[in-house]
Amino acid sequence: MKRFVLFSGVALVVILFPQSVQAGWSRTYGSGYNDIGYCVEQTRDQGYIACGTAVYPLSNLIKMDQTGDTLWTHIADYCYWVEQTSDGGYIVTGEALIDDGKYHIFLLKTDSLGNTLWYREDFGGDSISDTVSGIGLSVQETSDGGYIITGHKSLWVWEEIGDLWLIKTDSLGNTLWTRVYGADGPDCGCCVRQTSDGGYIISGYSESLQSLWLLKTNEAGDTVWTQSSSGWVLGRGYCVQQTSDEGYILTGSIAPFYDGKNHLFLLKTDSTGDTLWSRIDIGWLSPAGGGVGRCIQQTPDDGYIITGYTSEWYDEIDDLWLIKTDSEGDTLWTRIYGGEAEDLGHCVDQTADGGYIVTGATKSFGVGGYDLWLLKTDASGDTLDVVEEPPVTPVTHPSNWRLRASVGQQIVLQYSDFPQGFHAFVFDAAGRKVDELHSVSPSGTLTWGEDDGCYSPGVYFIRSSSEEPSVTQKVILIK
Repeated sequence: MKRFVLFSGVALVVILFPQSVQAGWSRTYGSGYNDIGYCVEQTRDQGYIACGTAVYPLSNLIKMDQTGDTLWTHIADYCYWVEQTSDGGYIVTGEALIDDGKYHIFLLKTDSLGNTLWYREDFGGDSISDTVSGIGLSVQETSDGGYIITGHKSLWVWEEIGDLWLIKTDSLGNTLWTRVYGADGPDCGCCVRQTSDGGYIISGYSESLQSLWLLKTNEAGDTVWTQSSSGWVLGRGYCVQQTSDEGYILTGSIAPFYDGKNHLFLLKTDSTGDTLWSRIDIGWLSPAGGGVGRCIQQTPDDGYIITGYTSEWYDEIDDLWLIKTDSEGDTLWTRIYGGEAEDLGHCVDQTADGGYIVTGATKSFGVGGYDLWLLKTDASGDTLDVVEEPPVTPVTHPSNWRLRASVGQQIVLQYSDFPQGFHAFVFDAAGRKVDELHSVSPSGTLTWGEDDGCYSPGVYFIRSSSEEPSVTQKVILIK
């Protein structure tokens, strides 16, 4: 069934699928051009606010009820992040392309009905050509009623990415301070969140280092610590959140070996940025063999919900991917949504009924090109339609041993309930045995790689020999 809804003289085509508020549903919002959803969250009235990009003059900010039916739209520039604010309105950031040939970061504040309260561009500096152009990728209302924004600077359209940019404003969007972080090459901030100590945590990437980037600052924007993946080729950190233990959880992608693919990546750190554990999608057996994580959120059970997309080759998109893990990053379930063409996930938010709302884009369904896609699932990630189950079963770790850190300078293995002790072999990518791990204790933790300077960075396999059948896990050693 198709429904044509007219707003301010603009035709917005909304394709409805079979629905149930209690279970799940899906909606596409399209114009026939490329309409992509970048951010969604549930609002206090149990509806949803979503934003994205579309060809002018189509709406980039959409308010929906709890079944996905449109309540109002707002015509804005390219919108990459939206959040409901303490007054019931919304704060939006993104990019505006003006006649000067530059991208301009903007901050838009609306009331609860989408009416503009104020709009800000050109976030101060000594030189217009140097400081006012850029793109905003993430914004959050801060505890003082102002806003924190991250993204990147750009001098010209054809020089899209400059340095990572952090901007603090007051409650009216007036600049309080700005900070720039970066090296010689392009650097980008993809997500910023205020932390419990009043400072900020930013995730992004540095192209010059080919590294994902995690940056912690104090409340004035001064760097406290950084974490990078230098050596993990083309790493990107797309989303970060502070967790209930005062640490941080990050998702993104890395390309740590030469298979021509991105691999979805999780990184859990403590409050000082030290790695507690990491996960890579090799352990989840992505149907296509690779993927990208675009958004992560801690759930009330202390686990995590992640969305992104699977990919067969580097820079390709296959299907929207939704993953639920426990508190240690081990997979509880995964869901693949999509059709014959490209379908991707950009943002996920847990809903009041225990399910999830996801936005991204689909080329498989809708009216043509990319259509903004909104998916509502139940607590198990199920909808009533458009679900393509993975053709393989995700890896489940054995009950008595598991990898706490499968990627890093140190591989960490935890085991329990082995009365005769634990024994395992380490093999390189060519299948040669290069080391053994052994402990006489029935339970404990073993580490490998950090103090073994004779082992080169790369892919290795750990196979237990203390159980039948033996279990093999892939690990990646970096330096």
